[in-house]
Amino acid sequence: MYMTGLDTIYKERRKFIIIGLTGRTGSGCSTVGELLSKHSFSEFNPPKPKSNNFINDEERKYRIVYGFLKKQWCNFYHIKMSDVVSTFILDLSFEDFDKLYKSILTNPIGKNNPELDKKLKQCYEAYNAKRESSRLYAEENENNPYNSETYNFYFNLLPEFTNKLKKILNKMEIGSYTRLYQKAGNNIRKSGTANCNSYDSNKIYLFSQRVNKLIKILRNKSKTSHENVCVVLDAIRNPYEAFFFRERYSAFYLMSISTENETRINRLLSQPRISNDDIKEIDSQENPDSLKGEDRFWSLDLQRCIEISDIHLYNPDEKGKYREIKYQLVKYLSLIMHPGIITPSQDERCMQIAFNAKLNSGCLSRQVGAVVTDENCSIKSVGWNNVAQGQTPCNLRRVTDLLSNEDDPAFSLYEKNNHPFRKRLGKIYSFSHNSNNNFNGKPISYCFKDIKNSIDGDKNQVHTRALHAEENAFLQISKYGGVSINNGYLFTTASPCELCAKKAYQLNINTIIFIDPYPGVANDHILNCGINTPNLKLFTGAIGRAYQQLFEPILPYKDELEIGMGLNIPNQKKLLIQKNEKLEQNNKKLEKKIKKLEKKLSQMSNL
Repeated sequence: MYMTGLDTIYKERRKFIIIGLTGRTGSGCSTVGELLSKHSFSEFNPPKPKSNNFINDEERKYRIVYGFLKKQWCNFYHIKMSDVVSTFILDLSFEDFDKLYKSILTNPIGKNNPELDKKLKQCYEAYNAKRESSRLYAEENENNPYNSETYNFYFNLLPEFTNKLKKILNKMEIGSYTRLYQKAGNNIRKSGTANCNSYDSNKIYLFSQRVNKLIKILRNKSKTSHENVCVVLDAIRNPYEAFFFRERYSAFYLMSISTENETRINRLLSQPRISNDDIKEIDSQENPDSLKGEDRFWSLDLQRCIEISDIHLYNPDEKGKYREIKYQLVKYLSLIMHPGIITPSQDERCMQIAFNAKLNSGCLSRQVGAVVTDENCSIKSVGWNNVAQGQTPCNLRRVTDLLSNEDDPAFSLYEKNNHPFRKRLGKIYSFSHNSNNNFNGKPISYCFKDIKNSIDGDKNQVHTRALHAEENAFLQISKYGGVSINNGYLFTTASPCELCAKKAYQLNINTIIFIDPYPGVANDHILNCGINTPNLKLFTGAIGRAYQQLFEPILPYKDELEIGMGLNIPNQKKLLIQKNEKLEQNNKKLEKKIKKLEKKLSQMSNL
């Protein structure tokens, strides 16, 4: 079959894709993983597009991506992170595994069940031997870890083991499987083994490296099968796992799945023997109140994972139909395979500007961006969380400058003159003037709020130096002349706090589009009150680097049409001019011939 250069370029994009899923438990990561692993487009069965009577251009765009993906569907290998945890569990001896799983049991009956213990041991030892064989082969053949036996273990037998283990453990004690895998996962990220919780910074990426080995097996398999390697990782719950794949593969996209918190909780409660207390425990594991020091490198942190996602999907409660999530998957799978096949949505354009704006923030904790538009989504202002104009952002101020009375304009009167504050700051940091050498040349900054709250023994958020992004965007409008934003839109890369929610309400903002729900009472107490309540909308779309990757065409579409369809649209006027010129030349030749013939005829008549 003849292939154009165009076919070759886009075939390469379809040959290798990695999608990492992230989202809070109950949002729908497993659902998306299962949908992506469908063997055919008809089995995937997305909603059909309209063929006419379109309400807006988004419906026309959907018709385009639907038609494209119908021809280009590729089913994904579904790699579950629980199966990867199982490989580390199988690396243990049965005695070590026995101690590990019994350490998470709270019911004495579960700890003393000889029949289930025997069944568990038989199951474990059968798969442990197969794991050992596959591990040895992979170590001996590092450059090509694929053979049929290894593939069969990791992609067929391993999920089988995880499911069997889940059933046995939950018979011993309900919820024991979840607790075991959470504990083992944390141990792996901390120490590199499932049964040790001693932190080793050299093992931070060991879990991700194990996942990467499975991807390498698939890539080596494709060398003989010539199949596409499309992989979905279900699910990434530590941001540094996402960074690991992002830095290695340009074809990696982190996709967050979100829904309303009430919907998520109802889904979990509909599962057998799940209580509200269980959900609270899951949420506390996935979103710790505060992470200190190097705990950030191994702990689950769903908020940060959602924050750094490339593509945000919304999974509403549709009673098992999944129409909305399929609609979105059709769009973004098509864009991954063929960048620029459609243009961004209105929400994506505005949120991308908010995303870019947040990078201006000098806050040491978190960068947030916001955009305010009128009712027609025409942008009126941009803001990010930062100090007031004329003050120095926190990331540009050094502890040593304050303690040695340098860079005077960067610090407040309070910071320069308050003795308890300076004493506490000096004690906490205890640095010399050359201490930046111990921080690899990076400046040593400090958070004023943290030091002040440390002195007061409080968690007061009023002590922040920075304006919030939403508040800053609102103030920009009044600062530079003022325009109406009545019934307008607020786009924020986080979600408004109680103070910013009040301002949005007062300004009669019609809709707030946000990415990550604020944990306070801004929604239930402030926004859902009164008679002009704003609409709250979870953002769906591509932002950040993915916005550029997905919407920038590799080739102008006009050129694609010319190459792919063999189109040649001639310049009709130019052709007519050329034709006339040719006719004139022929006429001149004929005139010359006529003159020659007339001359000959004249000569013959004179004879």
